[in-house]
Amino acid sequence: MSDDTDFVALYNELGLDAECSMLHFKHAYRRRVMQLHPDHQRHPADISRLQRLNRMYAAALEFHRAHGRLPGASRPTPVPEDEAIDAVPFVDVPSPGVTPAFAASARAWTRESEPANDVDIEAGPAPVTGFPRRRRYLLMLALLALVLYWWGAQKTSIPSLDPAGPGDAVSPGLGAPDVASRLTVGMDDEQARRILGEPDGEHAARWDYGPSWVEFRCGKVIGWYSSPLRPLRVSEENAHAAAAEVPHC
Repeated sequence: MSDDTDFVALYNELGLDAECSMLHFKHAYRRRVMQLHPDHQRHPADISRLQRLNRMYAAALEFHRAHGRLPGASRPTPVPEDEAIDAVPFVDVPSPGVTPAFAASARAWTRESEPANDVDIEAGPAPVTGFPRRRRYLLMLALLALVLYWWGAQKTSIPSLDPAGPGDAVSPGLGAPDVASRLTVGMDDEQARRILGEPDGEHAARWDYGPSWVEFRCGKVIGWYSSPLRPLRVSEENAHAAAAEVPHC
């Protein structure tokens, strides 16, 4: 086995095994290149090691093109549909007099190619720790609707001081005073006037309503006659108080 096809050494260099995915393989290569690059600020440069890594990486890709799997893998290693196998460029080993502009471009290339925040790809997507924005929006609308409904119910349940306001009218028979609607014996003249209206002719002892009439004594009704031609609002056509019921002035 030549030094360029020592795939065991390649996997050890990248910290992977032969059964890894192509996505992990490419990302591990990017990370290791930047660690070995002369412009890396945290590790000393190792140009010879970087050159050997490039050769082993190229040999591994060539093996994948020929066999559909990475060297040493027991099953095919598919390439993601949205990424061609040649999408990861090789990093040329710079000369000792590398310029700062090259270092800046290399760091930008690393930021674009690396997963965000160094998330471990094998660990899967980060768990959802909160409601998505749309669900939070719908929840806020539902809470607002409940508050408005409760506020409306409270408003309609409190009686208004406005006599014309809704819900304040008292239905007949529900707490309303019992007001007589028909003439009865013993009723005073004010009640009689309210029920029958103004008479055609008014005397101290008798009120005339056309052919009908009402008799009074001491301001109290003691009898009446209700003609079919002009009926009065009475319980019966004719009524007369008994002698014992006639008031004495």
